[in-house]
Amino acid sequence: MYLHYLKIVKIILWSTIVNNSVYGFTVRTSLSTTKTKPTLSNLGGATIATSASSKEISSSTPTLTSLHMAIDFNLLSSSSIPTIVTVAAATSGLIYLSSSIYKDSEKQRKYAEYEAQEKAMKEERARKAYIEPKEFWKEEELKQYDGTLDPEGPILMAVNGKVFNVYKGRHFYGPGCEYHIFAGRDATRLLAKTKLEEETGEEKLKDLNMAERATLQGWLWTFESKYEVVGKLE
Repeated sequence: MYLHYLKIVKIILWSTIVNNSVYGFTVRTSLSTTKTKPTLSNLGGATIATSASSKEISSSTPTLTSLHMAIDFNLLSSSSIPTIVTVAAATSGLIYLSSSIYKDSEKQRKYAEYEAQEKAMKEERARKAYIEPKEFWKEEELKQYDGTLDPEGPILMAVNGKVFNVYKGRHFYGPGCEYHIFAGRDATRLLAKTKLEEETGEEKLKDLNMAERATLQGWLWTFESKYEVVGKLE
């Protein structure tokens, strides 16, 4: 797209130079060393002076690539200056606009690529961590899904009778992470007490108080909104 706009700019500049009947200025050209024949003496009402070595002249006619245009600004008419300024300003604006469009399209393309890659990574991670839901799980079954055996597999955790696959929170519950103690087990009491260590025998005998139950309910809402339920704890 950017190159397309530059082609338009070249056409505008060429039209401005050669059309003397509109802009009223003189153009002097000299042929390059390519084999061309200076046959044009008047182009679009503009006076053109050409020079070339006789050895370099062939039967071909001058082209835009073989002419070196030189504008004699001393011969510009006062009435043509505003028009030239307008064309120059429009050309500059067109170049700036085309550059901005090119940059924006490039950003959009890169962002689309990033989104596609991110989506593919999430789908692959979900595929590897998938586990078939079932109606009931025994706590002993949960132990093998604490993330230790398979670093990309499912991580199961029971909270208030529900079993969740918390693989999306692997950075919380995976091996070596802060809340790994909750993984592969019934974490109900530890979450309610906000404990990161095992309960003592005496603590296990006590029922949860009202404040602990409220804390547990908050954890349950969080898990239900973030993670998949794959069954109930038997």
